[in-house]
Parts: sequence; C-alpha cells; structure tokens
Amino acid sequence: MTHNAFDLSIHAKLEADLEALSTVGAGFVGGLFDVCERLGVPRAALIQHANFDLMRRGKDHGDDRGADVRPANRQESRPDARWPMQEVIALFNAATTLTGKVDLGLAFGQQTRPGTFHVLGYALMTCKTIGEAIELVPHYRRLVFDIGYSEMQFRSTADEAQLGWEVVSKALPYCPSLAESLIAAWYSFGRWIAGVDLPLKEVRFSHAGPKDALSYAQYFGCPVRFGTNDNALVFSRKLLAMPLVQADETLHLAMREQARAAIEKTFNAGDIAPRLRQALIPLMPKYEATLDKASASLAMSARTLQRRLAEQGLQFQDVLDATRKDLAKIYLKDPSLGMLDVALLLGYSEQSSFTRAFKSWFGDTPSGWRRQTQIRLIA
Repeated sequence: MTHNAFDLSIHAKLEADLEALSTVGAGFVGGLFDVCERLGVPRAALIQHANFDLMRRGKDHGDDRGADVRPANRQESRPDARWPMQEVIALFNAATTLTGKVDLGLAFGQQTRPGTFHVLGYALMTCKTIGEAIELVPHYRRLVFDIGYSEMQFRSTADEAQLGWEVVSKALPYCPSLAESLIAAWYSFGRWIAGVDLPLKEVRFSHAGPKDALSYAQYFGCPVRFGTNDNALVFSRKLLAMPLVQADETLHLAMREQARAAIEKTFNAGDIAPRLRQALIPLMPKYEATLDKASASLAMSARTLQRRLAEQGLQFQDVLDATRKDLAKIYLKDPSLGMLDVALLLGYSEQSSFTRAFKSWFGDTPSGWRRQTQIRLIA
C-alpha cells in the first residue's frame, strides 16, 4: 500500500467513525413525535414505519440484521437521550409519508421551544442579542446535532447575514423534511426569543420544492427558493443587534455552565476524535492548529490527547487532515471565498500547500473541483 493510499484509508476510517457517532438530542426528536401525534400519527406507528424503512435499506446493502429505532443510550425518557442520526432520518422520512404533509417542517417549526434544543435553548434565550445567540451555537451545538452529519454555517457582509445548514456526510442521506424542520425551527425560535417578527430577505433550500409552495412563503414571510446550493435564512445584518426579551446575564452564565456540563456528561472520553475536530476548527484560521493548542482547548495535556487518539488507532495529524478535507469542500462551495481565503481558513500559510493537499485528497485542484461542482449544480 502506498503512503497516499494509507493516508486515504485513515481519512475514510475517521469520516466513517464520525458519521457513525453522529447523534441527535432527544428534545429535537421529541418535537417530531409531538407534531405527528397532533396530526394523528401515534409514536408507535412512526417508529414501526421507520424500522421497516431501515430494515429495507439494510437488506438493500446486504445487511439482514434488521433495525431497532430508539435512542443510542436506550433510555428514551431521559432528557439527555441521544438518537443515532440514521434513525432520525428514518423517522423524519416516515413522518412525511404517514402524515401526508409535504410541508411537515413548518409544523415542526411552529411548536419549537427552548427544550427542542436541550439546555442550549435556554442559554440562547438569555443572550443579549440575536447575534450573540448565533455566536453561541457552535460552542454547544453537539447537544442538538452532533458532529459528523452536518455543519451550521454563518456568513455576513456589511448589509446581509446568512444562517445556513449543510449536510457534509457521504454515508448518510440528505433528508428534505429534516432540513426544512431545522430551518423553520431556527426562524420560529428566533422570533420567540426576540418577542417580535424577524423580517427575512429570503429563505433557500437545496432540495426540490413542492408544486405549491405558498405555505412556505406565508410561514417565512418572504420569497422561498428551492433547488439552490444551500439551506439558509437570509436577513439584514441589522437584526444581529436585536435585543432578546429574556436577556439575563446571571442566568445566561448559569445556563452556559449547564450546557458545558451536559456536553461533558453526554460525550464521554472515548469520543475524542469528534471533540478534537470541533476544537481544531476555530484554531486553524489563527495558525494554532497544533497538538499543544488543541489539547489545551480540550483541557488535557498533549500526552493525554495523543494516548486517547492512539486508543482509537489515530494520530493528531489524521484528525487535522480529515477536518481540513471536510471543511475544504464546504468553503469551496462559497463563491465569495477565493482560493487563498480557503487556504488561510484551513490554516495553510501558502496557497500552494493547500493545493497539493487538496489534490492528494480528491485528485483535482481546488479550482477544478469548484468548477465541476458549479456545473453539477447548474445541471
């Protein structure tokens, strides 16, 4: 096996591990159960249909073990229960089929409350402004959507801001009703914590839309486009300064501490690769994606971090390279970012270094990959 082939196998192993570990908080899944109950679909029927779908998919891939849709930690009633991502996707697909509602995500968004987002929801509602709440999400987002399946994206210019969500997993499928539910939930929760309407400029979804999309325009109060290259809420940058009605600094600090404790309790020490990946993302643009800096951000020594990675058959560089590889695809889909911008965001001091790394991963240059991706989107 060549050195490059060995590197690629390590990357593939890490990506598969991250996706297999990806889970969703019970509060978010509970929101789906509540919506379906109100629409006449009992929880048991929803789970049964999702089980059938997973069994069918397993047989299609040569797996006859069947399925058992329930939380990963097997205690559904607990607020810290976690549902495997593939089972959540099956539940949302089943919900769309059984309810017959194409716009199921809008019903999901309407009933969104703090508990939908675990303790993170309470931390968000006590922030000072909408902008501060958005900035807080990446720190504790794992309480709702774990790393591996999707990424939250936030971009802003002098006049406009975009809050988006993109599926980065290769192994797990994109789910339109899940995407719509999350985007609708963000919008609904934002209005709820602000106590006023939040005017949007546009809402975008990357999947194909229904024949009649009037309900979407009515829900969001703005143009809604389907078949775009992202899922996003687009709004005026001025909204970032919008004060929140329940802002409380003392309570906010307490909620952040609870969120931190919940992450430590939920994600044990064996789950080190996704934790390291999350720690590396803000370090890379500052050229601080080193073993020492990363271990410090994880509150452990460099030696301890190396030991825990070794227990999973990984090295620090493996995780760093795989993280860069995944983020490179995301950044290159943003036309506002030049090649040098992407290189710097990934922690490369020279564009040429990034180009060599990217070619070893994908067999193409970054600019060539971007052109091919744009052609596929247009087609």
